[in-house]
Amino acid sequence: MSVCVPIPAKDFQTLLNMICMAEESGADLIEVRLDYMGEKLLENLGRLKDIVSVCSTPLIATNRHRRQGGECVLSEEDRIRSLLIAADAGFNYIDVEMDTLGLHDVVDRVKAYGAKVIISHHIFTHTPPVEELDLFVKKQIEANANVCKVVTMANSVLDSVRCLVFTYEASRRTNLVCFAMGEKGILSRILSPVFGASFTYASLKKGLETAPGQITIHELKEIYKRMGIE
Repeated sequence: MSVCVPIPAKDFQTLLNMICMAEESGADLIEVRLDYMGEKLLENLGRLKDIVSVCSTPLIATNRHRRQGGECVLSEEDRIRSLLIAADAGFNYIDVEMDTLGLHDVVDRVKAYGAKVIISHHIFTHTPPVEELDLFVKKQIEANANVCKVVTMANSVLDSVRCLVFTYEASRRTNLVCFAMGEKGILSRILSPVFGASFTYASLKKGLETAPGQITIHELKEIYKRMGIE
């Protein structure tokens, strides 16, 4: 089961240290949350190549807009520019929100640097019907996503089940990441890769969660071990 560890560092040195810790923890992918660096990011864009040079684990660059639950304080122009610089620096994946203005153009520009694109959409209030989840994925496929990502909020355990059922069906036609956030969504976070998701997310340690319901990579790997899942 592939696990991605997000890194919410607020300065560059902490970012490098956390990346080393994530690799030691056995992360299969590492998501660099550029939005957590605030305006300091603009001073450090030229150092993104340093991250690529020291990290042997596949890297995802994310600069999450606040409307999608992120911390980005930059202008939209600078936010997109940071993602393009990350792609040029050698990051393996760039996360682009589905509601990004000029989505198709941004995807094309990212891919021109050789990076793959995760097109993401987050819903923080509920878990829509399967039919609506499917519409999101179809839109992401049409925008030429390498990986489609749809994350919802679980208000009941049944919402977790809905995400898992949808993941099982939709992952047969595209690379997909899908689960529900919140305490009642933990089930879907754990089991989504079993149902066909490309990977799931887990925090480096307690206190470094980037979304509700995120458990640590240590906890997740221990659960997989007890379930006999590799």
